[in-house]
Amino acid sequence: MSIDHSHTAFIVVDSQAGALDNPFWGTARSNPSYEANIVKLLKAFRSLQGEDGPRILHGPAGPHIVHVYHRSLNPASPLHSTSPGMSFHELSHPAAHETVFPKTTNSAFQGSDLGEYLRAKTCWKIYFAGLSVDLCLGTTVRHASDLDVGKHVDEKGETVPGQLMLIEDATAAWAKHGGKYDADTVHGVSVESLKGEFCRVVTTEDVLKELGIHEGEVLEM
Repeated sequence: MSIDHSHTAFIVVDSQAGALDNPFWGTARSNPSYEANIVKLLKAFRSLQGEDGPRILHGPAGPHIVHVYHRSLNPASPLHSTSPGMSFHELSHPAAHETVFPKTTNSAFQGSDLGEYLRAKTCWKIYFAGLSVDLCLGTTVRHASDLDVGKHVDEKGETVPGQLMLIEDATAAWAKHGGKYDADTVHGVSVESLKGEFCRVVTTEDVLKELGIHEGEVLEM
């Protein structure tokens, strides 16, 4: 039986060249599997769509894929509009039919139409990935929870909260204060601070299982 993914969204935050290929935030980063997992997830979600985006193929409609990029107001930032680093990283570049939102603050919901988009598409099962878990991604997840993003009426006619998921191995963090707080510690504490209070924490493998996809199938795509 086909799984209905029409209410599912995959949101990738700030997976940009200036974040991944520039030492602006330091050289000590957590999760060396970040890039591979983002590629794997994008392949998986895209495999459930039509060529032109979410639509019915042989069953329920596919999921929605959203990319958010940071347009820094700091001229020294590699994510400033004058820097080539503001562009999406080549590994996570949006497909032509995928939705893109810019932002200038830490939260992807602040000053953007992302919340309205998710409501219009009736998305209530939302997976978050991207950079970084202690800054923009973490802030976005917190804001989504506070805004009741995904709140909807279920099949029983009851109003229920949305399902917000942070993919812990599809994000990363950098060391702080000259290495006083190493990258893995920053990553781990940030994830644990979000877990339960603001979202459910999952892994890439968990997501593939929830989508009904075997990892071997993704590797063959």
